Amino acid sequence: MRPKWFVIVAVLAMAAACGGSSSSGPQVTIRDFSFSPSTMQIKAGTTVTWTNNGPMPHTTVSDNDVWTSGTLAPPSGGGGYGGGTAGQSFPFTFNTPGSYPYHCSLHPPAQYPDFVGTITVTP
Repeated sequence: MRPKWFVIVAVLAMAAACGGSSSSGPQVTIRDFSFSPSTMQIKAGTTVTWTNNGPMPHTTVSDNDVWTSGTLAPPSGGGGYGGGTAGQSFPFTFNTPGSYPYHCSLHPPAQYPDFVGTITVTP
């Protein structure tokens, strides 16, 4: 009986590990000094997840001090261009309607003017 439980637990653990992202809400990809999509309109209560798929560390920081992701590590083993493990992600739930411009604090808009984005939240 014990080996049967071991197999069931092992299969469930492997399924959980291989399941990929469990986030089903809007996604923003960080890659090549850009956010994609760079603009997004969502309803209040929606969680947006940023994922670093580029070859170097990045952040997502609200221009109006609402959130900061901290440094998001790039994918490992594949240089951000396929293979290896996924880059780090940062989810944030927008509860208040408004306009939320953001940027990467490691690559500021003064030097990377296209490395910005805006989330517009509607009621």
